[in-house]
Amino acid sequence: MATSKAPQQTSGRSVNFRSNPDRDFGNLGIDVLNSSQSGNIVLIILLMFLICLFLPLMVSLYFDTLTIQKKAERIETRIEKMLKELEKKDKQ
Repeated sequence: MATSKAPQQTSGRSVNFRSNPDRDFGNLGIDVLNSSQSGNIVLIILLMFLICLFLPLMVSLYFDTLTIQKKAERIETRIEKMLKELEKKDKQ
């Protein structure tokens, strides 16, 4: 009596599990790239990049305007002093 050595199947799964469509993970990347959430992620990343770029620029512009404002105030006080001195000279 000869026994045959055929592969045993348990619970409906074949011995070669790589050919099973339930375990095929090869198309996972394509699904992620074509999903609507990947567009949202790209948009969020772009917005974060723009914020990281523009925030330092806006801060530097703010500090530049502050320094220009202080300089203008100093010049204004000097001009007022000069005008007062000229008025005093004209009165004398």
